Amino acid sequence: MEHDPMSPRQRVAVVTGGGTGIGAGIAAALADDGAHVVLVGRRAEVLDRTAAALNEVRPGAASTFAADVADVGAVRSLVDHLGRSHGTIDVLVNNAGGADRRPIDSLESLVAQWQNTFQVNLISAVLTTAAISPILRSPGGRVIAVSSASAFGRGGNVAYASSKAAMNRWIQTVASELGPRGITANVVVPGFVPDTELYGPDGAGDAYRQRVVPGIAVGRVGTPADIGAVVRFLASPAASWVSGACYVADGGQRIPG
Repeated sequence: MEHDPMSPRQRVAVVTGGGTGIGAGIAAALADDGAHVVLVGRRAEVLDRTAAALNEVRPGAASTFAADVADVGAVRSLVDHLGRSHGTIDVLVNNAGGADRRPIDSLESLVAQWQNTFQVNLISAVLTTAAISPILRSPGGRVIAVSSASAFGRGGNVAYASSKAAMNRWIQTVASELGPRGITANVVVPGFVPDTELYGPDGAGDAYRQRVVPGIAVGRVGTPADIGAVVRFLASPAASWVSGACYVADGGQRIPG
């Protein structure tokens, strides 16, 4: 549907990697807050299922656009679609990413793993933010990236952790560049949230959960809804003076008792 500039305007949020796990939890939180959420990801069927569930609870809450946000052409198509359909974007959540767990058995496979990991985690966010920034609401727009506690040395694939550490630094530059337009930029840093595809199609196993939980102060693992709640705050008017920050949401992981 083409955007009608004369109609009452609903806030619009774009969530990359929005079909499953933390992305779906973020989309639900923003939809609960009254936003229309555009779910972006590579698998149209996954996006459609998540959008249908959101729309069942609140009709018109979500739409989808299938795109690989690490691909320049796909991102250009996404921005064209957003401009035609919504005109202005209020919130961009860079959540797409993942870990490359293929075995490394040569220098070539080592380089491929690192290049692919940075492409899907960091370059995708840099590309999407640069492309969408011209249509972000000014003032009042929000850029939010989803990082990982592995960036602080809490386990994880080293290439993945390094890409997330770079994301934490990158967001500070985004905050400086977009701040004069009244746009904030922040990173949410999740701890152990097992129900995501980062740990494979079935999530993290029970044995791994049992090893991690004793090191979490609140005594439980995180959920996509927990991360969605933090994003919901950062996307809200209440967070208008929060920018360039890393918001850690990990249940107090490894805080001594």
